Amino acid sequence: MTLRQKIKYFLIKKAAKLLIHAIIKTCKITIVGIEKIHELKEKNIPIIYAYWHRHIFVTIYRFKNTGARPLISLSEDGELVSQVAVEFNMKPVRGSSSKGGTRAFLELVNTIKEDNSEVLITADGPKGPSQQIKDGTIRLAQKTHSVIVPICWHASREKVFEKTWDKFKIPLPFSKITYAYGEPFVIPQDAPREDYGQLKENLKKAIDNLENEIKGYRKDSHKDTKENLRG
Repeated sequence: MTLRQKIKYFLIKKAAKLLIHAIIKTCKITIVGIEKIHELKEKNIPIIYAYWHRHIFVTIYRFKNTGARPLISLSEDGELVSQVAVEFNMKPVRGSSSKGGTRAFLELVNTIKEDNSEVLITADGPKGPSQQIKDGTIRLAQKTHSVIVPICWHASREKVFEKTWDKFKIPLPFSKITYAYGEPFVIPQDAPREDYGQLKENLKKAIDNLENEIKGYRKDSHKDTKENLRG
């Protein structure tokens, strides 16, 4: 990386961090389903969080200071996302199905087995197709005996970038954000590769259904755990 590139990435990542903080600190965030995560951690069960690429903005803030291991591509865009993740004290693993995939897969396997690290995977990343899950998510869960937990968020007011491949979105200032953890998704250890298609379809439905549910979420009609993240 040239000095000019280093300067560019430094300025962009600092600006991105400031933007994320500036917006989210004005918002009220309600957390739904976190009790499921507490139960899994108490049982020492490894967790892989799966979400759509369009949900990165709030997710990177939600997992700040956790040391989580997000899988991020080796592309130029991935380099920027990776550096922003590091700014939020996360530990990216670099690679994708198109480049560096084998090395990244092995690193994720090791970090889960040795450190029980929380792994974040954009299930349709890094370049889509949108909302189409890759085999790697299923393989990783099966290899490491992890459960897959769908995650997503919805804001009462949000900007959707319709021309991007994933329809990337960000919450608008002073909006109400619901951040949800879905039901743990278990991959059978004896599931053959020919079953991956159905497993991916079931996981896709789980993520989509979770997102549809929280769009209609009303805090006065639920008893989920809530958390204000404006600190």
